[in-house]
Amino acid sequence: MNILIIPAFFRTKKNPTLGSFFWDQALALKRAGHKVTILYSDTYSVKCIKDYMTYKEDSVSEEEGIMLYRRRFFCPLKHGMEGYRKTFAKGILQLYKKYCAEIGCLDIIHAHCCVWAGYAAMCLSEKVNIPYIITEHATLFELHKNQISRVNDRYIRQAFERAAKVICVSRAFAKRISEYRNLNDIEVIGNVVDFEQFKPCTQDAHKEMRFLTVCYMNTDDQLKKKGIDILLKAWKDFSKKYNTAKLFIGGGGQAAQKAIEWCKEYDILDSVSFLGSLNRSQVVSYMQQCDCFVLPSRYETFGVVYVEAMACGKPVIAVENGGPDDFVKDFNGKLIEPENANALTEAMLQMVENRKNYNPQRIVAFAKENFSGQAIAEQLGKMYKSNEFFKDIFQTN
Repeated sequence: MNILIIPAFFRTKKNPTLGSFFWDQALALKRAGHKVTILYSDTYSVKCIKDYMTYKEDSVSEEEGIMLYRRRFFCPLKHGMEGYRKTFAKGILQLYKKYCAEIGCLDIIHAHCCVWAGYAAMCLSEKVNIPYIITEHATLFELHKNQISRVNDRYIRQAFERAAKVICVSRAFAKRISEYRNLNDIEVIGNVVDFEQFKPCTQDAHKEMRFLTVCYMNTDDQLKKKGIDILLKAWKDFSKKYNTAKLFIGGGGQAAQKAIEWCKEYDILDSVSFLGSLNRSQVVSYMQQCDCFVLPSRYETFGVVYVEAMACGKPVIAVENGGPDDFVKDFNGKLIEPENANALTEAMLQMVENRKNYNPQRIVAFAKENFSGQAIAEQLGKMYKSNEFFKDIFQTN
């Protein structure tokens, strides 16, 4: 099939890991024999004028057989969701018009996140008479629902209702999106993990128990969303009971300084190491060298970082908050109650006591069976076959 992918956000030279799961799925589809093209509309408001003026992304590029077409677009009049909606969709239509001859005959448009890739896919679909699907990932619908105006809610509803199919990345998140689409008509397909990069390796000898967390820390909201405050409170109590452990925190951003201040307040700075911004290969290396990955997020639609740790053979500690509920089991980690620092302290203590009982080979096998590129591409293929919109397309490809 000839698939056009529209991501709501995508990696840049400054932030090469942003939206990495979109790229991983595109690559999985390409390796499964499909032709894949990506269109991306980089939108900037007045608040981001510096980034707009210093934009250095390639307008056309090819990587591993996937063509990527992108342009920067400026929305000076409105900085909220409505302004971005119009600018993003206009940008995608312009990109398609410019490059449609190179793309060739399309079979399907696949948008990642309704705001605003799904809306842009709907607008493009109406122009070219090609069906579109939406895979929804955004925590917007759980954490920031009050930011959606009535006008934007109407366009979101239209995009979900008119899509040939809607996919969510977890069962819990599908229930949330059922406000916009009948739950029985929502597929659940997780994100792809790159098992060529994330894989076990021989671990360097170290005496201390190593815990690792990785997340973006650009804003206070991100710190709260990822539960870094809960993690450090739990670590304060944990380190008193087990003082030969080390916590590594990966991820850059202005809000990281606030986390450092918490460590000073709790007098735990000696046992916590801030790694700063990490590229993908550095994330892999730290995951391979840790003993357990821990991230007490307040909410996750999926939580690809947990599966990346499992791909390296590591047990994880996550919160029973949505996405991780589907794949964190007794044999590969622990699920704790939301916003419970005491439960997290206890989980880390149990992890120290029982770490030898976790079988790395079993952890990797489970993750690969459910979230490898091949597994996800096969699930998408079955979805295409089962959908009335795609039957004629599939039979001719």
